[in-house]
Parts: sequence; structure tokens; C-alpha cells
Amino acid sequence: MSSGAGIAEKDRDLINIDPADIYSVTELSQNIKQILSATPQFNDILLKGEISNFVQAASGHIYFNLKDENCAIACAFFRHLQAAACNDLGDGVQVVAMGSVVVYEPRSQYQLNIKKIIPIGDGISSLKLKRLKDKLEAEGLFSQDRKKAIPCLPGKVGIITSKDSAAIKDILSVVNLRCPKMNLVMAYVALHGDGAPQSIILALSSLGRIKDIDTIILARGGGPSEDFMAFNDEGLVRAMASSTKPVVTGIGHEEDVCLADMAADHRASTPSAAARAALPNILELWNNLNPLRIGLERSYKSYLLALDAKEMEAQAKREELQKLRNGLDSLRTNLGRSYDAYLLGHKIRENEVEMGKKDEEIKKAVDGGKSDLLKYKAIIVALIAFLVVIIVIIVIFLLRG
Repeated sequence: MSSGAGIAEKDRDLINIDPADIYSVTELSQNIKQILSATPQFNDILLKGEISNFVQAASGHIYFNLKDENCAIACAFFRHLQAAACNDLGDGVQVVAMGSVVVYEPRSQYQLNIKKIIPIGDGISSLKLKRLKDKLEAEGLFSQDRKKAIPCLPGKVGIITSKDSAAIKDILSVVNLRCPKMNLVMAYVALHGDGAPQSIILALSSLGRIKDIDTIILARGGGPSEDFMAFNDEGLVRAMASSTKPVVTGIGHEEDVCLADMAADHRASTPSAAARAALPNILELWNNLNPLRIGLERSYKSYLLALDAKEMEAQAKREELQKLRNGLDSLRTNLGRSYDAYLLGHKIRENEVEMGKKDEEIKKAVDGGKSDLLKYKAIIVALIAFLVVIIVIIVIFLLRG
């Protein structure tokens, strides 16, 4: 049986090919590389697209894909060819690149080796904004720990906005509904254009120096995205973060978030929402305080009733104490009389000694009187002890009262 017996007829041509006509993978890659290098259409071509998968290696070389709606091509931008424009490169940036199509032989992959590149369109602005945001965030300017509390009952509120903006009308409408007596200090500024950031910074500084202002509102109505660029200014963001007064922002609509919003002590979605966050609702406060007022009145009345009861109790104790005092005075009087009698008996006994001689009956009578006086003395001692007890009871009673 021949060696080719098991090979299909259609594959016999592969067996008969001259080995010199067969390419290795390396040879194919090298040939494609040579063809691309020798073809002017693939050298120094201009290519437009959006950067994705952006990576800068430790060597300094930059690698990324350049894509459009349907396709993507790998790109390499070597360090020695890079210029200052590379600082503006990153994912999402639209660019025009000049380079040559080459083959990276180890993977047989074609790529664009870039010689020059120019960022175009809005992508560069988005990239710069992202880098500024990352920088300020790393410094802690957006941290919740540094944000100041918004006072519940501000004495004065400063408002920074444009004189002709819809924001001021929205804010004043909320003021009239929630807190019509609130003292407002207006600072009218430019809200877009080259001079807007500095105008707002000066207003923040001026309002911050007014002692009675407790809260500042920074507000503007909606508009195209380019009108909000002033609120992404680095100087303005730093001024807001360092403000001595709490700042509430109401810039654009819910979806419009600027760096100034991130640095604010409170970010509201609209100017009206900012006014509601900064101003108390007086009617609501009154409704919340009214039950407390009623409770305090009831407590006060209960206190007065309890005080009257205590006064009546104290009066009764005073009357009882007076009775005890009267009784004590009576005891003192009787005690004085008893003591006088005791002295008289003592004098009689002295006379008995001096007389020397007495009739036996008189002596017995005197001895009997002496015995009676001794008994009376015991009574007096008992009365004195009773008086001491009464005094102790009175003292204890007074201390407990």
C-alpha cells in the first residue's frame, strides 16, 4: 500500500509542494513587515480616533488602542519621541496621530508606531478635569471630615449668584415661603466666562468677612456644560474649601456636578434645593415647638400646684411648731415656780440647823416636808428630761420639714 493511499485526493497537492515554497510563521511576519515598510501608504499616515486602554510603562513608553465605532488598532509611542502633548493623553481623549504601520514580529501583530500626536475635541478637557479632581481629592478637599455643619437657624445668609439669573428668583421664592423675615446679603457676580472664577472668589471672601453671616449659598440655573466651567476652576474650589463660613451650592440641575459641588459643605441639586437646605422653615419649626410649649405650660402649672401644696403643708407645720413652743413656755414657767419652792425649802432647812432645838413634832413635820420636797425634786428632774426630749423632737421635725 502506497504512503499516500490514506490521503484525500484534494489534499494530494499539499504533499507535492516544494518545501522551499512553505513559509514559517517567522518568515511570514518578516515578509509582511517588509511589505508594510516598503509601502508608502502605510508610512507617516494620519489617523484619527479615541484612546482606550492607555498604559504608560515604567520605561516611559506609552501603549494604547486607537479606536472608532467599528475597529481598534494597537499603538506604541516610544519615550524619545514624546513631547509635552503627552501630558494630555488618556482614555477617552480624541487624537490625530501620525505614524507608520509595522508588524510586531513576536506576536505577528500589526500596530501603529506613533511619531507625533495631537489631542483634539472635548476629550482633553475631560482628562484635565479628571486629573484635577484626582489631585484635589488626594489633598482631602472633598473629604466629609472637613465639611462644616449647616446652621439650623442662621442669623444672616449670603447669596452669590448672577443678578439676572433664574436662580435668584427661585431662591427668593423659597425664602418667602419658608423664612420671609430672613436677612439676606446679596453678592452679584459673573457666573461664566474667563473672569467668573475670580469674581466668585472675591464674593466668597467678602461675605466671609461679614460677622453675622452664618451660611453662604452659591447658585446658578441650568445651561450648557461649557457654562459650568467656572465651577471647575482650581482656585475657586480651594477658596470654597478654605471658606470660614459653610457653603451650600445649587448649580444647574441634578445631573450637573462640578468640582465646586464636591468642595461645598452641602451640595443641593438646584438653587431652590440649596435655599431649602440653608433656610429654616419657620412654620414647620413653630409646629414642632408648639407641643413643647404646651408641655412646658402644663409642667409649670403642675409645679405651681405642688408649690401651693408644699406651702399649705409648711403652714400646718409652723402652726404645730407654735403649739409646741407655747407648751414649752408653759413648762418653763412651771419649772421656774418649782425652783422657787425648792429654794424656800432649802432656806427652811438652814433655819432648822440654826435653831438647834425644835419641838419633836415640829422636827417630824419638817422632816416630812423635806421628804415631800425630795419627791418634788424627782418630779422636776423628770420634767427637765421630758423638756429635753420635746426639744429633740422639735429639732428632728424641723430638719425633716
